[in-house]
Amino acid sequence: MVTRRGVLQTIGAGSLVGLAGCTGGLGASGTDTQADANEITDGYGRTVAVPGTVEDIVGVGPGALRQLAYLDATDRVVGVEDETESMLSAPYNLANPGLQERPVIGSAGPNAGGNPEAILAVDPDVICYYGDPSRAETLQRQTETPVVGLEIVDIVDNAARETMFDTWRLLGEILDKADRAEAVITFVEETVADLTDRTADLADSEAEQAYVGAISYKGSHGIETTRKRFPPFRFAGVENVAGEIDTDAASVQVSEEQLLAWDPARMFVAADNLGLAVEDLEANPAYQDLSAAVNGEIYTILPHASYHHNYGSILANAYFVGQTLYPDRFGDVDFESTVETIFETMLGAPLYESLLEAYPAYETVI
Repeated sequence: MVTRRGVLQTIGAGSLVGLAGCTGGLGASGTDTQADANEITDGYGRTVAVPGTVEDIVGVGPGALRQLAYLDATDRVVGVEDETESMLSAPYNLANPGLQERPVIGSAGPNAGGNPEAILAVDPDVICYYGDPSRAETLQRQTETPVVGLEIVDIVDNAARETMFDTWRLLGEILDKADRAEAVITFVEETVADLTDRTADLADSEAEQAYVGAISYKGSHGIETTRKRFPPFRFAGVENVAGEIDTDAASVQVSEEQLLAWDPARMFVAADNLGLAVEDLEANPAYQDLSAAVNGEIYTILPHASYHHNYGSILANAYFVGQTLYPDRFGDVDFESTVETIFETMLGAPLYESLLEAYPAYETVI
């Protein structure tokens, strides 16, 4: 019998000749997955042969499973990584509580790479992967299953958003969910446009300034960890005091002296690291003299990232930042309703109450 893996292994780059006459094997769903094998170019520039019909799938590495949730494909997920307790409150898990009941295919975390034996046990048609590109090739060889590398980035500017849109379109092609991919893309585009249009006419001198701290990046961090490029500030027309830092790094650790020199009038901290942020503020007497602390303008926001970026939370945080710093320009926004719409559209579930039960977000830090 010719198996799915055997057929796909025989497909070389640019060559699908002869497949029409091959006898396809049955995937875990009982579907003939070989009939229309296709070649795609993944996010790492690799040519990968994937079945024309993908019924069973897994996500390996930070953010991989989340993209399947955005594509409304969690019903096809046959195995998940063993995520930590903190990851279970990420929006895609709250919207899909049954995910963590699926068989475990490996450990989650910075070094996630999937357990080949566990993956073989659930027999997916395709493995969606984010991580070291060389690991994609290794995992594909170990499992004899197509591994599609996903390019997953922050959505801070047009170029980055186009990268994510390409990733969603790629998954839409593989999963036969092109319409769903375009719906998510259109929603993100329209939401970012609504945000940016509200402050587009502000002169640079009129823009409010703020600082964001305690942003997770490969682990938890305190008040002195920030981002030079922070989407909620960019979308809401806020000048990031950390924007002057000369770095291309995603996450930046700043010094006490630098934070005091900026003396931001408003500060935002990620709710998942609120404890660390409060410890930092209370342990350092100098921080208690920051203008934001003196004026009671330190606010919490939903986690920017939990096992990679939370795109719905990023959009929700942008509206909160906008309403907080530009109440006149965001006065027509019903915040709770807007947040519900964001998560219903992107993940299929209203999550406002669930998220606020999980995180002390959208509050003032005392």
